[in-house]
Amino acid sequence: MNHVAKFWPLSDVHLGRNNSGLVFNSKKLYRLAIEATTRNFSNNPRCTAYREAIDELPLGIRFNVLSEMCDYPSLVDVQLKILSDPMLISDFIKNFSSDLTPLVQCLQWLESVKKSLPIQLFRQYKKLIDENIRTGGLSSFDYRCGLRIGTFLTETGWLVEAIGILQLTQQHAQFGTAEELSVLRQLMRAQTLAGKLINANKTYDRMKRMLGKVVQQRLMFQNLPEKEREVQRLQDLQAGVCHAFSLYHFEDLNLVDSYEYGMQSLSMISARSPSRLLVDVLRQIARACTGSQRYEKAACMLKFAIGLVAHEYGRGSGLYAETLEDLAILLLACNQVSESVDVYADAQHIYMQLYGARNLLHSLAQGNLAYGLYLQAYVTGRRDRALHHVMKAVENYKRILPPDHRMLTQARRLSVTMDLFTFGSVAGSDLDGFNVVSINHKEIEALSVRDVWAHFHEINKSYNDE
Repeated sequence: MNHVAKFWPLSDVHLGRNNSGLVFNSKKLYRLAIEATTRNFSNNPRCTAYREAIDELPLGIRFNVLSEMCDYPSLVDVQLKILSDPMLISDFIKNFSSDLTPLVQCLQWLESVKKSLPIQLFRQYKKLIDENIRTGGLSSFDYRCGLRIGTFLTETGWLVEAIGILQLTQQHAQFGTAEELSVLRQLMRAQTLAGKLINANKTYDRMKRMLGKVVQQRLMFQNLPEKEREVQRLQDLQAGVCHAFSLYHFEDLNLVDSYEYGMQSLSMISARSPSRLLVDVLRQIARACTGSQRYEKAACMLKFAIGLVAHEYGRGSGLYAETLEDLAILLLACNQVSESVDVYADAQHIYMQLYGARNLLHSLAQGNLAYGLYLQAYVTGRRDRALHHVMKAVENYKRILPPDHRMLTQARRLSVTMDLFTFGSVAGSDLDGFNVVSINHKEIEALSVRDVWAHFHEINKSYNDE
């Protein structure tokens, strides 16, 4: 409590009053204290005492103070300098993985004032590695620092910087082991989402050669009681690798292999697997099913994913909004245009609640930045007109944006998503017999990982029936 009280500007005022309501309303007092501290610092940004005080704060309070600095132009340089520490960012991701909204807010704010935190993180991470090489401390260097940062940047759309950090991390993970494979898994995800499929294919080939060793290692430990946690870790890694393969094949328009690898990944997940892994796998299978016009299966997967996200992360989380975007795409593919727009509006409302007005800037927003273009293209009613519309938009982005800009990276993938749409009834699809309108995300029951696992036979049955 001493640490908190030391940086609690309003504590003397409130605690000095004989009013139990104010004292016990700690959440409100905490927010007021954070705001007051930041506001005072913004009035004197060169004050070394404030700067040193922030470094002494407990990690959670420091996390919130740095987020509160957003929208204070006088604190931009201070905020950027503090957040450019890769070890600090790694600690934030490790300790607050269930809700990294404040960190995303910082990324958006700094980007909006022409300060790129991801680039600074890459530079500082490279500098950190070089320093460890020079001092001989690389043997004790934890590769998971770069893995956490690279994964976070991949999930939030800063793909080019994520690739750079993950490539550095790969060089210093233990060669040919599960360590390196866990890094390559995230590297291939970033390369695939960035549209760098040639590079992703090279990573894919190396991962396939390494996967056999990991499987053998898991089988060796299978019946050893003291190795249960290691077996689970290796099994989850194997599931994650298959998920990455599924994503790669989807972006390469090989929907058959994408579906197969997605179902392989799902079959490896247990009740003790990380919830985020299961969510990612379910969402990816839903995409593959949508692409091959298996709309009922896609809806089944999304229902599980939405229920799981609601339970584990909440219906106001960024991941919930992302999953709603998948549902909006499915509805659009099923020609349920108005329902699709309604679901996407719900997702956008969540983003606005989380990230505020900055989410209005498409170049900074989270989520599917190009959905509006998908909708505009689809309602043209003809594939040739839709593709022309998409390609024209991409050319416009190329003229006004840097080559590796986040918006341009997503725009390059527009044509892949367009291939999910049938532009009318297609023979052999289950579109006519499936009422997608019946999916109301607000009525889907929240599900834990164990709940989803309990229903696994339903999912697995759909795979075996193929």
